[in-house]
Amino acid sequence: MAKQPGKVESAEATKYAALSRDIEECRQEPGSTLDMLHAVQRHFGYLEPQAVGMVAEALGLTKAQLYGVATFYTMFFFEPKPPVIARVCVNLSCHLRGAQDILHTLEEAAKEQHDAFEVEEVMCLGLCEQAPALLVNEEAVGQVSAEEALAKVQACVTTISG
Repeated sequence: MAKQPGKVESAEATKYAALSRDIEECRQEPGSTLDMLHAVQRHFGYLEPQAVGMVAEALGLTKAQLYGVATFYTMFFFEPKPPVIARVCVNLSCHLRGAQDILHTLEEAAKEQHDAFEVEEVMCLGLCEQAPALLVNEEAVGQVSAEEALAKVQACVTTISG
């Protein structure tokens, strides 16, 4: 089946229009750089270069300055990613409570599902009291078994993919 250029272009135009609205809402707030970068990532799934240019123009900064800010943080992406990302904490308290089982289960499922989601190993989420913990996109999930973690991730994939 051939791609329909009109629909792709329309979807992209919708993303840029939504980003423009977000930029206008944030523009007057001091220190809104991170909020605007998050808006780019929310709409495009990563820091899409043309969209970063829109933010740079709105803030009176260069794209290089914005990339300098973004590279400091590990949760900004510079390439397209799957719409669902599971970040599994493997620090001591999570490791002792089964994080490796969760990590292994999610990694196997991601392979079987042809990368419908991505799994990242992270050192700390600041959720030690909820160990083992993970973030599914930006939602904290804690005190779960590997099966419960997988169910949460799959539910998120299903919700996003429609």
